[in-house]
Amino acid sequence: MWKSVAIILLFIFVRFWNLPASFFFFNDMGRDMSVLQLWQQSGKPPLLGPQTSTLPFNQSAIYFYLLYPLFILFKGNPTSSLFTLAFVYLASFITGLYLLRKDKRLTLVLLVSFFLISIHPQYITQSRFVWNPSFLTPFLITSSISFYLLLKKYTLPRLVIFSASIALAVSISYSVAPLLILFFVFWLLFDRRHFIKLFLSLFISFFIINLPTLVFELRHHFLLSSSLFTKTSPVQEGLDFTTRFNRLSQFIFTFSNNQTNQSLFIISILICLLALYFYRQKTKDLLFICSFLYIGITILAFITPVSIQAHYVFAFTSLIFIIISLLPKILLLPIILYFSLSYLQTKQLNVYFSPPLRTYSQMESCFQNFCQNFKDPIFVSTQASFHPFHNGPEHRYLLRKNACNVRDIETQNGEAQYMLVVEDNDKLTPQTHYYELDLFGKYQEFKYFPCTPTFNLRLIEKVNDPPTSN
Repeated sequence: MWKSVAIILLFIFVRFWNLPASFFFFNDMGRDMSVLQLWQQSGKPPLLGPQTSTLPFNQSAIYFYLLYPLFILFKGNPTSSLFTLAFVYLASFITGLYLLRKDKRLTLVLLVSFFLISIHPQYITQSRFVWNPSFLTPFLITSSISFYLLLKKYTLPRLVIFSASIALAVSISYSVAPLLILFFVFWLLFDRRHFIKLFLSLFISFFIINLPTLVFELRHHFLLSSSLFTKTSPVQEGLDFTTRFNRLSQFIFTFSNNQTNQSLFIISILICLLALYFYRQKTKDLLFICSFLYIGITILAFITPVSIQAHYVFAFTSLIFIIISLLPKILLLPIILYFSLSYLQTKQLNVYFSPPLRTYSQMESCFQNFCQNFKDPIFVSTQASFHPFHNGPEHRYLLRKNACNVRDIETQNGEAQYMLVVEDNDKLTPQTHYYELDLFGKYQEFKYFPCTPTFNLRLIEKVNDPPTSN
């Protein structure tokens, strides 16, 4: 009992300590908050989730449905998504401990896995910057354990839990679809019983979770499906073996020394290969299952024409956490100690707790002042030093939240004569050029609103060309 409480307290501490002063609200979080804001204002729930990063197709709206209750409760404060995410993780952990309380081995799997989740830098970072891939791990661990239990003894509740959990994971982020494929492969290779029931259960789960997307497709004549054949996907870079290997090892283990990450990645592959060899007569053992899946997604990661990103590795981390928890104690304890000493160093913790370039309260105060003093319609863009994107969804969200009359230049061009350029640790100069400025056209500075040394607002006004005389 005390172990569970200690892990829960550690989980909460590294995610919420000094949160008001360390929360960094930017980019995709603003995109998500804007969707929830529109839902609140219109009363119409979204039918689509965020778009994938590699395909012109949107993921399930279930992600926004998860975020919405606390968004309303927190009155639109974007930290609500952090609390929603923490609730999903804690609820999954506590529920799992209760349901598996009679199985000491699986209880240990949950304790070790959740402890590693609590301290892993990738998880802490993406728990303080929440977006749809952040939600994957509880559903991936649930699907892995329930798949093992389902193979051990078929029951309808286990089938439903497995189908719902993997369907939720894949629908929230299609990046874990390869894991679903490997579950099918494993079932066909080692246990073909009840395959039709498994297929039907998965079909029903995916249908229910993705029903809003289907409604959108029917309403808009299958616009998303047709776009897969008519729109070009983003160009993928870093597809060579060395880059994939380095990125996988770095994102899975996240040590400062890349050689350490590479060594651990190779060791993890060797452990899985040994497990497959020694447990080949016991294919329904959890260690064998997770090792098979880990080797499988590693192979797919190297042959699929998609570059490796940080948010693509949660299937890897979920499986390796389970595998570590199943190792003999003579190996398990030193591994946990090593990870603890590395991940919980003061230097590493300070990265999470340190102040950002601008806090949420500073942004809100700045926008409140602007919106009280300027009521005309405006477009919004941003000039930031820390990312190359200029649409500024976080700024548009907060300006609308503070009753500014915001127009989207991408879809409502011509409906405003002013553009607010948010200088986010950067400066707008006459030499600055980007897409939103090109859409706006010729301009001159109208007014400047200083807020902090690194966060200021520059209002520009459209300059119309004089009419030409015949």
